[in-house]
Amino acid sequence: MTNVKRTRRKAARPEEIIDAALAEFAEVGYSAASMARIAARAGIARSTIYLYYADKEALISAAFEARLGEAFAAAGQGAALSSGPFREVFHEMLTLLYRRIVKSEALVLLKVLVAEGAQFPQLLAHYHDTALKAAMTMLNSVLKQGLARGELRNDVMDYDMKLVMSPVMLAAIWHLTFQELDPIELERYIEGHVTFICDGILTR
Repeated sequence: MTNVKRTRRKAARPEEIIDAALAEFAEVGYSAASMARIAARAGIARSTIYLYYADKEALISAAFEARLGEAFAAAGQGAALSSGPFREVFHEMLTLLYRRIVKSEALVLLKVLVAEGAQFPQLLAHYHDTALKAAMTMLNSVLKQGLARGELRNDVMDYDMKLVMSPVMLAAIWHLTFQELDPIELERYIEGHVTFICDGILTR
């Protein structure tokens, strides 16, 4: 293997370890997950995984950031540069939230929190501080942009951002519990979310 290939392989390894960790958490949960099995899933030696992550908590925290926090932060920066109308940008941002939180492998992270958050409150704090804060900051930037352009009611920033975020979390919980019994049609759900919010905050 050439030095270039080795460098590329090493650079990709954190993502491969996170992928392996998500598979492990999905199968056995967080408390029963083993760093040794995660290493085996990633195709590396047990000792190697500790060169990247000190323990399971560091690993799942990195997963929160890599799968959710970074994406939402980048999207928020992109929204600030967008010249499109509020409803269009808002729809785009909400779709990203739903795709990342509800329809990606990152749903496993929420499953862990629902099942084991009471045992590991620090994980709840990590998820809140990386994923949820980044998501709400992203939405906040979109609302401020719409307000500055005169598209939104003057009092829009007085409302709690959790009112915008809550339907996303409900959809995620629904997917973990009732999706097979009573499935959410996600595109229709997103459109309804956009309409309910926009009908309340757009200027007439």
